[in-house]
Amino acid sequence: MRRRPAGAVLGATVAGLVLASCGSETAGEATGGGDPTTPGTSAATAPPSSPAGDTGGQAPRVSDPVDVAPLRQDPCAALSSAQTRERNLEQGESEPMSDGSPTCIYRYADGSGSQVRFVQVQDFTNGLDDVYARADALAVFEPTEVEGHPAVITQTHQDDRDEGFCDLQVGLTDQYVVSLMTHVYEGSDDYPQGCEVNKVLAADMIHNLRGEA
Repeated sequence: MRRRPAGAVLGATVAGLVLASCGSETAGEATGGGDPTTPGTSAATAPPSSPAGDTGGQAPRVSDPVDVAPLRQDPCAALSSAQTRERNLEQGESEPMSDGSPTCIYRYADGSGSQVRFVQVQDFTNGLDDVYARADALAVFEPTEVEGHPAVITQTHQDDRDEGFCDLQVGLTDQYVVSLMTHVYEGSDDYPQGCEVNKVLAADMIHNLRGEA
């Protein structure tokens, strides 16, 4: 299928988003790669490539941290109501992962089944350093940034980005990471641009937490 231009996801309306940690729709599981019916592992559960707590400060520092207190109180504080309307998303639904990590799921309002899950990964107590420590265990590990915040595109088992799967780990502070786990289905105008969708919504989250939404 022909890839749509990246501009489609950067317009005023992002038409959809799916949970899936790089490849699964299994509620309450952070999963990765391949069959969307088969639970797997995300960057949060992939084995670290170095001992826990011995990350060596590999990740870039967060030079302009945001206040994450609203997220600690409510995982669906990631996006404002105005932002979800603008992006053509349904209102967020709070649903914890199987390990207890707080999450909020935003579903596309276009009927495509696409959605994004914002996860506050409890295992990432050292922020993005813990993500970097797992780099060797991941199928995809691509550092990037969103609104000046360090971030990493990840996938666990295989590179399924051409099928609309993508995970994005965003450092909001040096100790606090939010994972955006997205699957965009073919019925959405955003297919297969899961990573582009993640960056748009991560930027929205940062603006919202700065009180700019």
